[in-house]
Amino acid sequence: MKTWLRNPAKTMVVDTSFVVDLMRERHAGQSGPAIDLLRRHATVKLRMPVFVACELELGATRSRDSSTEQQRLSALTEFMEVVYPQPGFATIYGGMVATLLQIGFPVPVMDALIACTAIQHSEPLITRDREHFARIPGLVVEAY
Repeated sequence: MKTWLRNPAKTMVVDTSFVVDLMRERHAGQSGPAIDLLRRHATVKLRMPVFVACELELGATRSRDSSTEQQRLSALTEFMEVVYPQPGFATIYGGMVATLLQIGFPVPVMDALIACTAIQHSEPLITRDREHFARIPGLVVEAY
C-alpha cells in the first residue's frame, strides 16, 4: 500500500472513467471495481478536476434523460470537490505535453488537462485507463 493512502488527510484526483463507473455501479445498485476502490480508500478525499466535470456535463446533456443524469451528476459534487487550475498550470501543461510529444506519446487534450491537474496538486489520479496515463511524467496513477 502506498503511504499516501494511509493518511486520512490526503486527497486523490478522479478521472472521468472512475466517475462514470461509479455512477453506473450506484445506478445498478451493485458493487463493482469503482465502488470497491471507494470503500478501500474511504478516508481519502476525492477531488474532481473541472475538466472531468465538463466531460460529465457533456455526457449528461447529450443523454436521453438529461435531467436525471444532471441530478446524478449534481449528487456527486456533494462529496467531491471540483478543483480548478491554479497559477502556473499552463506552464506545467505545456512542459508535460511537449515532453509527451517528444517521446512519441500524444495524449488527448482533456486527458492531458486532467493529468496536469493531478500533477499540479501533487495528487494521484484514479482511473480505469492505467496504460493511457502511465507514461505521463510525474503522474501517480491509482488504477482499478
